[in-house]
Amino acid sequence: MTITCMDLNVYNAAAKGNISYFKDHSFLQPLDLEPFLTPNKNTVLHIFITTLKNQRESTNQKNFVGDILNLCPSLLCQVNVKDETPLHVAARFGHANIVEVLIEHAKYPHHQDLGSGAKAVRKMLRMVNKEKDTALHEAVRYNHLEVTKLLIKEDPDFSYTVNEAGETPLYIAAERNYEELAKEILHNCKSPAYDGPLGRTALHAAILWDNREMTEKILKKIGGAITKKEDQEGLTPLHLAADSNRWKSTQLLLAHDPQVAYMKDKGGRTALHIAAHRGNNRVMESIIGMCPDCCELVDNKGWNALHFAVEGNWC
Repeated sequence: MTITCMDLNVYNAAAKGNISYFKDHSFLQPLDLEPFLTPNKNTVLHIFITTLKNQRESTNQKNFVGDILNLCPSLLCQVNVKDETPLHVAARFGHANIVEVLIEHAKYPHHQDLGSGAKAVRKMLRMVNKEKDTALHEAVRYNHLEVTKLLIKEDPDFSYTVNEAGETPLYIAAERNYEELAKEILHNCKSPAYDGPLGRTALHAAILWDNREMTEKILKKIGGAITKKEDQEGLTPLHLAADSNRWKSTQLLLAHDPQVAYMKDKGGRTALHIAAHRGNNRVMESIIGMCPDCCELVDNKGWNALHFAVEGNWC
């Protein structure tokens, strides 16, 4: 296998954003070919954006990206060995101004391979790396609100499917309790996907944080079926609320869909059983107050809520 190696002067010029070096030299080959790639197939744009990770953006830095793309338009969507485009890298490091430049260049007529205008931008935004992450996954994971806004604005119709880890951008935001990012996705994505790993959803994640505002917004946007979504152990968001003594979240879930009080996990336990075993009285009161007949339900061993309370030494 051939190992590529970027010329030292090219590398240093890319790292420093020295556009005059590229304009003053008449390269025999375009910048997207092997003599201008690192061993990991990073282009001069990948190098430049990566070296900015601890720096503030400036007009000159935006101009460098634009000028390089004018010299070699194909670098816009050229990937490295991880299948990362320059947009992935810019999104990861939160460089909103550079993301804007990349988006604008995707609209240029010379990107005929992408399509034209908005279609070309959408195609770039939907590209995934080897971890199946889009640029939005990266922006959300590293809590970059401005980049998230830009990406969603350009492609609000895309649902964003799960990555290799089974995460959607909304799940990542909820799981890390990035409330502003979750709100941005819920407000501006027309039909956001909400799945997470192990069968969990963004609602499971919001309940674990006891983030009632996020919970309300997820319920309002997605509605219905999400309250009944079970993870691999058969646990609904209400089961998690009962286990963690999230009594206000319990009330929100039951107000939205009281039927979840009757759902059982793989052991046949309802949320009331779990709350009784934990001694979470306010959760028990909330469940019984809204669904009193769920006290009749038993688990796979024939135990009711009282059995669980006794076992938990709460009686």
